[in-house]
Amino acid sequence: MLRIQGAIDGGDPRRGNAGGRSALREKLQGQAFRWGVVGTGAIARQFAADLKYLPGAGVAAVCSRSAESAEAFRKRTGAAKAYTLLDDMLADQEVDAVYVATPNIWHAQQAIAALDAGKAALVEKPLATTVGEAESMAASATKSGALLMEGLWTRFLPAVTAVRTMLAQRAIGDIVRVKGELAYFHAENPAIRFFDPMLGGGAALDLGVYLLSLAVDLFGAPERVEGRWKAARTGVDCRMDFHLSFSNGSDAALSCGFDRDGDNAFTIFGTKGAIRLNPPFLKAQQVTLFSAPLRGFAGAGGLTGKALARLPFPGKTAKNHPFPGGGLQFEAEAFARSVRQGARQNGVMPLEDSIAVLKIIEAIKALPPENSR
Repeated sequence: MLRIQGAIDGGDPRRGNAGGRSALREKLQGQAFRWGVVGTGAIARQFAADLKYLPGAGVAAVCSRSAESAEAFRKRTGAAKAYTLLDDMLADQEVDAVYVATPNIWHAQQAIAALDAGKAALVEKPLATTVGEAESMAASATKSGALLMEGLWTRFLPAVTAVRTMLAQRAIGDIVRVKGELAYFHAENPAIRFFDPMLGGGAALDLGVYLLSLAVDLFGAPERVEGRWKAARTGVDCRMDFHLSFSNGSDAALSCGFDRDGDNAFTIFGTKGAIRLNPPFLKAQQVTLFSAPLRGFAGAGGLTGKALARLPFPGKTAKNHPFPGGGLQFEAEAFARSVRQGARQNGVMPLEDSIAVLKIIEAIKALPPENSR
């Protein structure tokens, strides 16, 4: 059975305790939503820039270990305050929620600090580097009553929302298989975060989470996980392949890596056709519908995303879903709406899905790497 998250607009019936919820709602209804941004790197800058597409949203404060970086970010975004200590920013009553955009290894510690301070926390993907960290974060969210959500922004894009609607309408019949690839070549360099184990590096946490999150969004956690991985010289994974089997008989063949440039498409094959999130699917702005069965193309030896794009299949139609900026405004809007509603989780990006993705990665990483055999 196809699993489609219930609340396409980001709402969720799972709510917190009435006292904390009503206080937040009274504070935020009809008011601006003021963000505290933790980190000043590229993704933090993109997030702040994309807030301009949301009426009433803005950066109230920024926190960085470097006073110089914090001040530069403050000037760039028009934030009122710059901090070098996280506890000081978390004590700021002008900050409604925090966006954690630091290296992966710091996500859990900083999000838990925010939750313990009563601040809702949107955490840039991956939610954490381990299942244990993610479960500790979820426990802190439950205890505090504050919203915690992984910033897997692809789930909130208009193109992905359109795909959910198409699947709910059974545009391609029963789903048979999902195929996806996300790979960008990076020469091995222990000095950059992709290959640094101390910063939570690796292809799976950087790229694989996009693939896995969409698959889990469709079907829930898999019943069976198989795969393989290749280690970089630093020990992190530079490639990881996944084969997932689900309770409805569907499966997913997914691959991520820093070892090559991939086709970077995500295709859902059904009994009556296929739906393709055109590359790069992680920021998809176009969806192609193949309304005739692509028999034999869904298997391991089937057509690549590039071939699907080129060939004139019958019933092939493409629809554009453009958006301005980098696309992070959609997750920010959904998160703010959930906070205003007093929701404990967001219906499009629940914590159970974030944890399920990390469990898959840990299961594959527990195997010996291919290049050590």
